[in-house]
Amino acid sequence: MIYLKFFSLLFLFLSFSLRANEVQIIELYQNKSLDQLVLETENNNKLSQDQSNNNQILEVESTIDEITQTKEVTDVPNVKNEDLNKDTEGENIQDEDELINNNSDSVTILKQEILFDINENIINNHLSSIKEIKSKTLQREFINILSNPDIENQKNINKTIYSIIKKLYEIGEIGKAYNLIKNIDISILVNNEHINYFHQIELNYLFSTFKLSNACELKTTFMEQGLSLPKNLLEKTDIFCLTLENKFAEAKLLNSLLVESENEIDQNFQKLFEYMTIENQEDANFESLTSVKSRDLIFLYSAMLRINELPLDEDFINIDPLNLSIPVILSNSTKMSTRIKAANKAYFDESLSIDSLSALYQSVDFNSNDFIKPNETIKALNENKELVMAFYYQLANIQIFPDDRLNIILKYWEFAKNLGIEKIAYAMTKNIIETFTPNSDNTKHAMEIALAHISNNNFIEASRWINFNENYSNDSEKVKYAEFLISLNETDELSTIINYLSNNYSKLNYINNQKTLETIEVLNNFLSIEEKITGIDSYNIIIDDRSMPSYFLIKDIKNNIKTENNLSLFLLTLISMDNKNWDELHPEHLKIILNALNSYDQGSLIKPIILEILNELNII
Repeated sequence: MIYLKFFSLLFLFLSFSLRANEVQIIELYQNKSLDQLVLETENNNKLSQDQSNNNQILEVESTIDEITQTKEVTDVPNVKNEDLNKDTEGENIQDEDELINNNSDSVTILKQEILFDINENIINNHLSSIKEIKSKTLQREFINILSNPDIENQKNINKTIYSIIKKLYEIGEIGKAYNLIKNIDISILVNNEHINYFHQIELNYLFSTFKLSNACELKTTFMEQGLSLPKNLLEKTDIFCLTLENKFAEAKLLNSLLVESENEIDQNFQKLFEYMTIENQEDANFESLTSVKSRDLIFLYSAMLRINELPLDEDFINIDPLNLSIPVILSNSTKMSTRIKAANKAYFDESLSIDSLSALYQSVDFNSNDFIKPNETIKALNENKELVMAFYYQLANIQIFPDDRLNIILKYWEFAKNLGIEKIAYAMTKNIIETFTPNSDNTKHAMEIALAHISNNNFIEASRWINFNENYSNDSEKVKYAEFLISLNETDELSTIINYLSNNYSKLNYINNQKTLETIEVLNNFLSIEEKITGIDSYNIIIDDRSMPSYFLIKDIKNNIKTENNLSLFLLTLISMDNKNWDELHPEHLKIILNALNSYDQGSLIKPIILEILNELNII
């Protein structure tokens, strides 16, 4: 009996210990700070990119191994075997021929065009004309191409690698530009202007990632080499580093020399330097930076602001949202509305996770009185859309009863839709709506909940709400639309889009915008949809104000479609539509682009591109 009690107590103790450890692990995860969540997101993004690159390398190596093995089989001399009959020999000969043919095909696939094969005129001259890419699909593909050039065994990379890195830096991909610089031997470059440009990117990258000790070490190396960077960046970095080391006398001396040498005094740097050298900063008033326009210095400014816990304003997001959104988000001294605006932008740029975004929303300081009269609070915050978004999120989370919570969430979604950021509201309420169960009380909102689940890629839950809605509602149009959205994610075939458009083509007859109808007509012909829009013969616009690319550029695109030069074709297509939305393209231009993208990489981009076009036209 004593032993029984002993073992019972021991069992209870161990069970309690295990549960305590489990709870502790959960609490540790839940109590992560915003800084930790944001940094984890950045690290995960880098790991994902590295993993993706490794997977591509492994795939290529695997293909090479298969070809090598096949080659070994086909190269083996004929060996006589008395046990083999003639039929078997014939089969072996046939198999061997198939292996040789397959080997030839595989080698053809491996022999793909790389960036250094492309006509230098495209890379060194026309690439610079790409200022802004409105299509997210094309933007991602463009960045992926530029970030992964095959620089091994390339003897003459000077001007081409400069053009590639320069473009990456210009479009905000400073991290990828920095990685490329680190992967090349700068000593083989012959153009000093290019070398200095690369060094400027290195320094700015370290400032953007707040690696100040590394930046100061690199500054010392550059000064020993006698380098000169634009806007006196090196001299200002030297002064900044001296203040970090509390060497104020030396810093002031160098700053006075800097002021004398500058044709136009950098007032923003002087404000920051003056603040850093004040003995009692608590009593000092800091004037916000004015007219921050230069990308050459903005990373230095952001580092100086952050180290002094000074606010960053919206100029930083506007100049370089991709790299400076995170510093703005993490700056406790910056206005909360600005931090949320930066966070929303970073989420859509896929550089911030929804967990980090929700942590920022939750950190907004509302008091109990704000939640007692929520309508009055929302009205008072109406001029500040970002804070209203945060308030709705917190308000939804404190509701006890499911019906009240659903009511708040529906208002939250509606408010976000009016701002065009409903995807954020759907994602923020993902955990809440997963607790809802379809019933007679919420059936009228079934399709709204289903669409939220679809946005969150929770297709099983979406289907459950759709099926429930079908039993209680006659709104078959919304049901078909939701089912269409789910089926889009189940296949890469265009048949789903074609069937949906064909079945709903009568609705397009109500469109009275000629330009929209012309774009739809182009899609109609490309997808081989037999249905025709009525009334297209009664057009009013005679002269189209949508511009066309030059004759030679169109000719170049068509030639590369025939020769199947993938990268040349993609870049020329991108150059031809710079800074244009899909609905801003001339119909004849759109036809060329659709044919080009259908040819590019076996049509891998054509489905998301068509969805983008339909989305811009408000058809989907």
